[in-house]
Amino acid sequence: MDITELMITLVSKGTDYALTQLPTLLRNKEVSREDAELLLLYTMASDMRNMYKYVVESYKETTEMHKDLNEGFKDLNDRLRSIDEKLDFIISQLKVLNTNISITYELTSKIMARLMESSMSSLPKST
Repeated sequence: MDITELMITLVSKGTDYALTQLPTLLRNKEVSREDAELLLLYTMASDMRNMYKYVVESYKETTEMHKDLNEGFKDLNDRLRSIDEKLDFIISQLKVLNTNISITYELTSKIMARLMESSMSSLPKST
């Protein structure tokens, strides 16, 4: 059996079949050692090509995941910035409200004091 027949077997029946038949063919001296080495090199090269395709595909998927993660982090950062701005606005409104309450309390106290004074002065004096 020459290298051409080995390659035809490899292509038609698959790598696993060709590799399982190879020891028998070598033992029966149907295939030369050099042809067997060529077949093994070819199968290794084929496996390396498949591995390379897998690595390239994994790289593409990883790159896509990286892009998706970056977009997610940007979206999260934008949301956090928006929440921070809203909280700052709420804090400033609460400060204004607190100031208004304080001023209202002061005015109410003054009005109550004057009402007390006027009610005290309108009471008849006892002699």
